[in-house]
Amino acid sequence: MNTPHHAHIATAFLQLSFAIKMWVFLEDHPIDKEQFDSTTIILNPENCVRLPRGQFHTYQDLQLASQNNVSIAFGMAAITLWEAIREHSSIEPKNLQPQANQKDNLAALSYMLRCCFAHGPAAPVWSIRNEKYKTTYRIGNKTIDLSDFNDGHHFDYGSIGGYETLWLLRDDAYSCKLI
Repeated sequence: MNTPHHAHIATAFLQLSFAIKMWVFLEDHPIDKEQFDSTTIILNPENCVRLPRGQFHTYQDLQLASQNNVSIAFGMAAITLWEAIREHSSIEPKNLQPQANQKDNLAALSYMLRCCFAHGPAAPVWSIRNEKYKTTYRIGNKTIDLSDFNDGHHFDYGSIGGYETLWLLRDDAYSCKLI
């Protein structure tokens, strides 16, 4: 089944790859900040925008913007993945039982990641309002333990085993035919 969000999974993960590569590139290969931070003008029938020069005061401002872009792309990939699972499998959060089987375990973690970014896009936090989600999740070769997390707990990538966990979650969702 090719649902609207399913069709965008590849694009969402491509954007995440691009964001991570851009961040790492800027860290490892400094670019000329002054050349980059020039005035940019887009004038066409769909857009009219002028971005003035000097918005990035230091090179660290460029790096911070790039790091934030990774978070935005990760969040959008997580949200897109959850929506594809929900559409394809007709799963609703209230019906998930994370400990019942691998499909529910995968779907529940996907939903939990979606909530982190949907409820806190600028500063992701765990949105765990139902005790059933405070459990251990098995994704690929990783175990993610959310049993001690509370609603509002700060999200960090280390708590899920790093960025690669989202790719593992996507791959496991395909393997289990959730998407």
